[in-house]
Amino acid sequence: MIEHVMDDTRLFQFEALRAIDGFQHVVTSRPWNMATHCGPDTDKTLERRRRVCEWAEAPFDRLVAADQIHSPHVIRVTSGDAGRGRDGRQTALRFVDGLVCDEPNLPLMQFSADCPLVLLVEPGRRIVGTAHASWRGSVAGITTELVRQMRVEFNVDPSRLVAAICPCAGPGEYEVGEEVRRIAIARLGADVDRFFPNVGGRLHFDMRGANVAQLEAAGVPSDRIHVAAASTIADERFFSYRREGADTGRFAVIAGFIA
Repeated sequence: MIEHVMDDTRLFQFEALRAIDGFQHVVTSRPWNMATHCGPDTDKTLERRRRVCEWAEAPFDRLVAADQIHSPHVIRVTSGDAGRGRDGRQTALRFVDGLVCDEPNLPLMQFSADCPLVLLVEPGRRIVGTAHASWRGSVAGITTELVRQMRVEFNVDPSRLVAAICPCAGPGEYEVGEEVRRIAIARLGADVDRFFPNVGGRLHFDMRGANVAQLEAAGVPSDRIHVAAASTIADERFFSYRREGADTGRFAVIAGFIA
C-alpha cells in the first residue's frame, strides 16, 4: 500500500485502486480512532472522520456505515441512506456487515481492529462493495455474499471486479478454538481446513486466505485481488483487538465513486 502522512497519523491506499478513474479510497491508522462507541479519544472521532473525507475528496455529510454485528448480511445503499452512520452506530444501517452501491457521492465506511475489510470495485460501471469479514462473517461466507449481491443488484460480471483486502490479522496469528474450525468446515466444506494452521501447538484461522479463496471461487480473477501485507496484530500502526484488548480503537476504510 501507498502511505501518506497527515498530521500525527498515516493514511494508506492500494496502488491498484488509485488507478481507477473517479474512485476514492483511504485506510486509516493509529492513533486516530475512527469509532464513536469504543477506544481512545472518541470525542475527536467525528472531526477525524470529516478530515479524512476531506483528504479523500469525499462528501462527509453523505458518509454511510453499517453497524457491523459479525453477520453475513449485505445490502444495497441508495441516496436515501446518505449520512446513515456518519455520526455513530445509533444511525448506521442495522444488522448488516456488507454494503454495495452504484451511486456517486455515497462513500462507504467500515471499521476493523483485526478482521479483514474487503473492497470490491467494478471500474467501468462505477460500482463499489465493502464487507467486514470477521471470523463469524468469514465462515458464513460474507465475501461470497458480497459478490453475489453485486451480481443480483447490478448484474456485475465478477471477472471485471478488482478486489482488495485491508490490513488484518496475519495467517498464523489469529488463534481460535476447534469449534471455529468445525463450524467453518460445516459451512464451507472440508477444503477450508487448510486455513487453520497449527502454530506452536495452537490452532489459528487465516481469515485473509479464506476470504481470498471466497473471491476466487466467486469468479474474481486472482491477479485482480490485492492483499495488504501488514498484519494488525504485529504492526502497531493499526489497532488490534487481540493485541490491545476490548478497549482498543478501530481503524476504517472509506471508499466510493465521487462525481
